Amino acid sequence: MSGPSGWSSALAGEAVGTFAAIALAFGWTTVGPALVSVASEARRGRIYREALIVRSLTALIALPITAVISASLASEEYVLLAVLMGLQGALISLSYTWFAVGLGDPWSIALYDAVPRVIAAVCVAAAIGLLGAPVELYPLSGIAVTVIGTTLYTVRILRRFPAAWPARREVPGLFRITAPVAVNEGALGLYSSVPVPLVQVAAPAEAAGYASGDKMLKLGQFLPITLANALQYWTAEVSGEARARRLRRALGLHIAMGLLGWAALGSLGSFVSLVLFGESTVAPVGVVVVLGFAFACYSTRMSMIRHFLFPAHAATTVMVATLVASAVGLPLMIALTYAIGPVGTAIGYGATELIATVWMIRRTRRAYRELVAAPAATDVPARGFIDPDDRIVP
Repeated sequence: MSGPSGWSSALAGEAVGTFAAIALAFGWTTVGPALVSVASEARRGRIYREALIVRSLTALIALPITAVISASLASEEYVLLAVLMGLQGALISLSYTWFAVGLGDPWSIALYDAVPRVIAAVCVAAAIGLLGAPVELYPLSGIAVTVIGTTLYTVRILRRFPAAWPARREVPGLFRITAPVAVNEGALGLYSSVPVPLVQVAAPAEAAGYASGDKMLKLGQFLPITLANALQYWTAEVSGEARARRLRRALGLHIAMGLLGWAALGSLGSFVSLVLFGESTVAPVGVVVVLGFAFACYSTRMSMIRHFLFPAHAATTVMVATLVASAVGLPLMIALTYAIGPVGTAIGYGATELIATVWMIRRTRRAYRELVAAPAATDVPARGFIDPDDRIVP
């Protein structure tokens, strides 16, 4: 409804918000469920309060910066839309869902977040498409769902799990607890969030098409994430040769999913973007083919991380691989964008994914041998990063 400039401005703001969300979460969405799942009732109340303080303090810095950067990337007539999209994406990190996952409480996620979000999205889409309501109503509805749902759940949790709030002198230590995870996720989020804003600045006339390809890639990445989560405990509940077979199968499934996704995005991506987003925002064939390769690398790496490296307490390898890939890939992405346009952006992004994946191969082999020799269930997801003192294991 907003045309190519509105579409690219909205997704540029969303990309900024996605990165801001990673910074705002400061690792809690990754390590929080694990901490909650093994904590006592009293400790759970303390964990929620600690995370609330860290993310609230981070939000005071992250949200204004998000708004300013989103506005600077937008077309003149869609500044407000871009800012609201950025804030909507960033505020998701204030959501309570990580805590509900740790409690094994999917009904609260449905009641306070998922169902209201779907209802709001459908109603707003109808209002915009049929009644001509302003497109800014969409991110506003998402912000409202996050703020209202999280507030209601927080009130309920604070009453259910009474605990003391951290003292002021303890706050710096709270940031140190999740710092390694935050650094890794920040680097990953940076290079995955840069492409759309970069094209918006360097080649605004072609930004809408690239944004469509990037959007399909990001949506597709939920598939290997879901598969990795589903297989995580399955690969850990046995030992010896049985575990070796399951680890190989898990990695094989992720490689197959990656190759299938590459073929699907490369061959059908342009047509699907035409159907989903309209003629003026069709993703170029060259872009979707390269982004399909990036998806294949991402899917493979997701199994290496979740099934091999994290269970073997090799989080440092993951962090270093991400930092090295970002250090090489980001300058390459920028240079190629200005040299050959959006296809260059995609090539730089694909190279970043490839570097991160290749960097992890050697340590993944070592982790495979260690895990096969270990007793069963020594690497339950709840222990992936955490030692008994609730500190991050590098």
